[in-house]
Amino acid sequence: MPLLKPIAGHTGCAGIKRYLEKGGRALGVHVMNFAWQEEHAFEAASEAPEGFDWAAAMDATRHACGNDTPYRGKPARTFKHFVMSPDPQDGLSTEQVAELAQAWAKRHFADFEVAIVLHDDNEGRIPHAHIVVNNTDLVTERRLQTPDPLELNRSLQELAEERGYRFMRDEVVRESDEGPARKATPSTMQRVYVRRAEREIAKEGGYSWVADIRNRVTVAKALARNEDELMAVLATLEVDVSQNSEKSWRRDWIYSLADHPTWRIGGEKLGLSFGQEALRRRFGRIAAWHPTPAASREVLSHAAEAIGLNDLAELERLSDAIETCMAVNARSIADLDRRIARLESHGEGDSRERASSLREVREYVAQNRLLPKTTQTKRPKEATSDETPVKRKDQERRNRETPARRTRQRDRKEER
Repeated sequence: MPLLKPIAGHTGCAGIKRYLEKGGRALGVHVMNFAWQEEHAFEAASEAPEGFDWAAAMDATRHACGNDTPYRGKPARTFKHFVMSPDPQDGLSTEQVAELAQAWAKRHFADFEVAIVLHDDNEGRIPHAHIVVNNTDLVTERRLQTPDPLELNRSLQELAEERGYRFMRDEVVRESDEGPARKATPSTMQRVYVRRAEREIAKEGGYSWVADIRNRVTVAKALARNEDELMAVLATLEVDVSQNSEKSWRRDWIYSLADHPTWRIGGEKLGLSFGQEALRRRFGRIAAWHPTPAASREVLSHAAEAIGLNDLAELERLSDAIETCMAVNARSIADLDRRIARLESHGEGDSRERASSLREVREYVAQNRLLPKTTQTKRPKEATSDETPVKRKDQERRNRETPARRTRQRDRKEER
């Protein structure tokens, strides 16, 4: 299946252009919706002419629309950089990769300036595409928004399927994961496992990359409803995932930070709920805890912003709030209020402490709109004990009758 990795940019585009094209490693550059392409604007991508500076053009557009200034006191997101990597087993040519990238860009960013740079500078010389999208909508002049990042990956899988390439769907099982694990029990049975070294670092106020990874995976497992979405969210949160060795006692995923690939840890070493087996069981449960679609967008946006600003304390607070809501199965603010009320009604010391802690979570969740106020559920109307289907149907018919019709029917009965 093709993989999609999003990266947010907060500077001018000159740096990313220099990185993508340095040393002549770019196999080709395709651009879309620039001023000299008026006849193709919003319709197609074409080869950039020699010497065309797409980075300077993006910067000029962004500056003209006022979209390179800080937003709400935070650094502006100036562009989005997507890395689209095809499945190596498909054996796609550079032209096929370019066509797939162009089709995907047209579907989601038809009104934005886009530059697609093609590479094959990886270990297997496999062509892949770097897609740079300016942050300014050319029609509305508003900043770029991606309200549903998971949809970006879903549509890429759809486009791959349409072209006969390998793709990922819920029912697809990876060949490398088939077969039973060689060890039936995990190394820890704790849902969240914090090692002593990690606790010592936290006491001293230091940075723990293990805690950083755990916080990001916590957000991902709460939002994802299947394995495909989990990988997409983790990519958004700059976490790489790989399968552990076939010689390992248990099959598990290995998580690492995208910018520090040597910082690697197995899922179950973070806690039982972070392991491959537990997460796959979670995806199969219909009743598993998930925020609403609107809340999911808020959570993902909040997490991505904290990572972009390197605000790891805020990321940890978000992760703790999500873990708490999952633990008490709170799907709304009202659910948290009921839980707090029950704890406070007990009046005991431990219950009061848990209620106080839960109230802090409640305030944080409400302030950041991470949960809806109430859980919207519709219950079917219950029939009375003596009500039969025939009686219900007859009552519905009488309810539809107008007063005039009922009067005419009564008059006919009296004439008889």
